[in-house]
This record gives sequence, C-alpha cells and structure tokens, in this order.
Amino acid sequence: MSRIMRRETPCDKTTLFGYAATVAVVWQLLTEDPAERAAFADLAATLALPSAPAGPPNRLRHVVRVNALGSSYYLKCFRKTQWKNRARFAATTPRASDDAGRELRVTQALRGAGYGAPRPIAYGRDGATSYYLCASLAGTALADRLMTGALDHALADRAARFCGALLAAGFRLPDMSADHIFATDSGQLAVLDLHNGGVGVPGRRPRRMLARVLRRFAKSVRALPLARSAAMRFAARMLRAASTTPATRRALLTAAQPFGTAARYEDHDRSRGYGDRNPKRNRQELALLERVWPGRPGERVLDMPCGAGRLLPLLEARGHQVAQADGALAMLREVTVRGVRGALTVQADALQLPFADDAVDGVVMFRFLHHLPTDAARAAIGEACRVAKRFVVVSIFHPVSAHHLRRRTKQLLGAPATRFAMTRAEVSRVAKRAGFRVAASAAQLPYVRDLWVVALVRDSHPR
Repeated sequence: MSRIMRRETPCDKTTLFGYAATVAVVWQLLTEDPAERAAFADLAATLALPSAPAGPPNRLRHVVRVNALGSSYYLKCFRKTQWKNRARFAATTPRASDDAGRELRVTQALRGAGYGAPRPIAYGRDGATSYYLCASLAGTALADRLMTGALDHALADRAARFCGALLAAGFRLPDMSADHIFATDSGQLAVLDLHNGGVGVPGRRPRRMLARVLRRFAKSVRALPLARSAAMRFAARMLRAASTTPATRRALLTAAQPFGTAARYEDHDRSRGYGDRNPKRNRQELALLERVWPGRPGERVLDMPCGAGRLLPLLEARGHQVAQADGALAMLREVTVRGVRGALTVQADALQLPFADDAVDGVVMFRFLHHLPTDAARAAIGEACRVAKRFVVVSIFHPVSAHHLRRRTKQLLGAPATRFAMTRAEVSRVAKRAGFRVAASAAQLPYVRDLWVVALVRDSHPR
C-alpha cells in the first residue's frame, strides 16, 4: 500500500540532508504485521521514532537504528541517486529508480530464492531522497565474531560456501564483507547492504566482479585478528562454491593479492628465481635507494619484506644492524641458503608487524607497496612509522608514468590488477598522520618509468 502526502516542514533526520522544500512524499508499507503497520504508518511517524546512528554517514547515505516495538529496525536514507547508479539500475535487473528501490528489489529476490536477507518493512521517497526500512537480522556479523573469537572453522567454511552459492545463483553482490554477512549460533546465514547488488542468470561470474568481491572482503578483515591462511581458505572456498575453475581461482588469489603478497613466493622455485633476477636492474635500484637514504651508522634497521636479502650488503656497508622480516617462509629460507642473513630474521605480516613502537631506528619497505591495494599500502606505511623511531624509506609506483599508463590500459581491457600506484603526495599524507614528513625522494626516469623512492623522517623524536 502506498501513501502520498504533502509535507511543509522537514523533521530532524531529513534536515540532515538539507532538504526542506514542499514535496510529495511516497511511503509504501511492505509488512503485513499490524503492529509494524501502525508504528511505521508513514515517513513522518517513522522519522519521529527513537533512533541512533548505525554507522558513520557519508555524503550520500546515512543509516540509523530505529527502536520500536521492543526490537531494532534499520532505516537507510539515500540523499540522492548518482547518475551512474540510475543508469545501471535502469539497464540491469532488478530495475529500480533509486538506491532504496534497488536494495528492496535485490532483497526480495534473495528472500524469494530462499536466501537469508533482512525483512523489508517499508520503502519511501521524499524528493531526491529515498528510504528503505528493514528489520534487523538475527545473529552476529562475521566481523564481530572474529573480534570475540566466536567464528570457528566450521562456521567460517559454511559462510564461505554461502557467499559463493549466492554468486553462482546469479546474484551480483560485490559488497560482501565480514560486516555484511551474519550468522546465528545455529549456523543460519544472511547477507545485508544490497543497494549495489543485482540479479543475473545463474552461472560463472565475471572475473572482474569476483576480484572486487575479494578486495572488499580483504579490506573488511584487514584490521581483524584473522590469519592470512584463514583468510585465504575462506576466499578459496567461496570461489569454489561460486563455480569457478581451478585456473580462475589461482589467477584471482595470486593476481589480486587481497590478503598479502607472501603466498606467491612460498614456492621454492619462485623464491629462488627472485633472488637471481636481473643484476643490472638491481644495481640501478640500489643506487636509487642510496640517493635518499637517511640512515646513520650504528642505527638499527628493519628490512620488511626482505625478500632474498638483497638489501643486506648495502645496509651493513652503511654500518647498520639489520633485522629482516618477510611474510614468506620460503624467502627467509632463501636468505639463509644465500648467507645474507641479518642479526634477526623473523616471519611477519607487514600490516601487523610483531614489534613494539619505536623498536628500531628505521624501516625500509622496498619494491613492496605496489603489490598492495591503496588502503593496504597506507596501513603498511602506518605500521612502518609505528615501529620506526626516526625514519622510514618506501618505494612506490607512481601513477603518472608511461609504465603505469600501459598497465592501466591492459586492466581496462580485462587484465587483473597486479600492481597498484600511489603518489608522493599520498605517501606524505599518510606519513604526516604518523608524525613523519618527506625528507627526500628520487625517481627512476620520472614520468617514463614508475619506480620512486621516498624517505620519511620523524618530525620530533623520541615519542
């Protein structure tokens, strides 16, 4: 049932979006429960109910938790629908005119197919703003279960298969993350936050969409107590349930590198080949590093990731005591075999370094950050700044270069993203938040080749 009314004065939640004109309000109740129909009789009554923010708002969307009838409901308010979304909603199924309508129709399709999703209560429009009201899901988000240690292997495997089955059934859900998958203690599973979703024919999903699913999931668990091996297990099971071929799974898990880069070097032949690669290029890159190196004799330096130990001779020649860390055990074995082992060697994750604050004088991350998506690269720089007392040196691939343009062209033609770029300004912003500043930078044929090295020093120390 739809209700259309006119409203002169907006209430607080609508004022949040700056909309105050006299407009026609559409409100469609979707629940048959008499108590819910009375409590949420129209948009004004719904907005007047006690509520609290359910997450940080962005410029286009705001979600509030509405308390009514002894339960929690969620009201999603979309300030406006972007033109690109309007075009996508008109060209793909299920058809919708706005974000709220799309979320409603994807939810109805999921529930109609027997999958868990929030129960729709109402849909509304007020000018350019669209609203979607739904009941809360039973259970707990996977992210919360990870934080409390309540996600065991069996439930994680079930959740992975659930996500993969959704994809294989034709649902396009790129925003599946640990925050959006809910599980009950009895093992029932459900998914939410569906306005970016769609419904297609069952079968294999495009590789580009699967890569996006992996990136979103990786981002959602990056700050959680989840081992890389467990994350890779989840991703592999999800892709298998999504009816991907073994070759596609290998390509996605290796090329996208959503959970770190170490896995690709665990193979012995690859780790050995890394240590034997182009000597001429190695000399050129080390010369570039020396141009900006801010370390002083006697200072302790962490080389992360150390690879096959190629930086050790340079660092020791400068009088440094060197700790080496890498995520790949095969690389650390290669360091031992080649006799380029520093004073300390440890297997470690660059996004969660097992060292105390100010544990070393300096950290170097050379030819590493370009393997990581931007958010992970920022986190790695932040970790390096936390561990370093005085300086950090990183290498990046710059987006304004002929090399990067060629790489981006291949990606636009369907190739997976295997290298990621950052600007010097972006490195500076991340460093500034950690109390560091850019002291020097050098480029290898600027704007032609993409390799840059940036030296950061702490503004004031010790902390």
